[in-house]
Amino acid sequence: MQKVSLITKIFIAAVVVTGIAMLVNGMLHWKYSRPVELLGLMIMTVIASRLKVKLPGINGTMSVNVPYLLIVAIRLGAGEALAIAALAGLVQSISALKKRETFVQALFSSAAVTNSVAAAILAFNSASSHGWLGPLSVSAAGAAFFLANTIQIALVLWLAEGKKPLDAWRGMAQLSAPYYLLSAEVAAVVCMAVQFATWAEGLALLPIMYSIYASYKLYFAVPAAAERLQEANPIHQAGASAGSASVAIH
Repeated sequence: MQKVSLITKIFIAAVVVTGIAMLVNGMLHWKYSRPVELLGLMIMTVIASRLKVKLPGINGTMSVNVPYLLIVAIRLGAGEALAIAALAGLVQSISALKKRETFVQALFSSAAVTNSVAAAILAFNSASSHGWLGPLSVSAAGAAFFLANTIQIALVLWLAEGKKPLDAWRGMAQLSAPYYLLSAEVAAVVCMAVQFATWAEGLALLPIMYSIYASYKLYFAVPAAAERLQEANPIHQAGASAGSASVAIH
């Protein structure tokens, strides 16, 4: 079994520590007065986090929770948004908590999405303070989330599996960029057109996100089946790294 290198462990630890620091800082400034909306958005984000598809060519999955993560980043306080983000990352990886290695992967996934939501909050607040229109501010938040999330994943794939970081990032971008763009547009409609992203609007999004999940799953079914057959090949197994990282791309 190929052991995880020291630099990979350091990078994963750095991402996890940063995520924890972001979460703790947000929790210290917890301010919210609408618990029903908070609970509703949290439940729907968790549900969306469980709707995930396996991306072909990448040792990871993608869930359809990005619109909800952007909505909570924009409409809720930093503490509430980051708490939901951390929970979403864990929930997406909950089936992987049976082993020590996969538990670390779940922690990394949770921290990565927490850091990405923190980047989205910062970008939205910065854009709004500079007088950007609402939809443009949401687009800035979506772009920040996309870059923060995919760059973290590309770097860990590079360190853990030896994939070229630019190639890994480009592969993820080609597969997920249209979904991120759609997510930003959906979040902008909910947060700006409706003015207030309530649990009712979030609930109305679930059928849409499920249809996107079903479409992605159908679209990737053939490549995923071919990938499983390749992995079952003894020659492929002999050359595969037993210490490779499985990551969640939100």
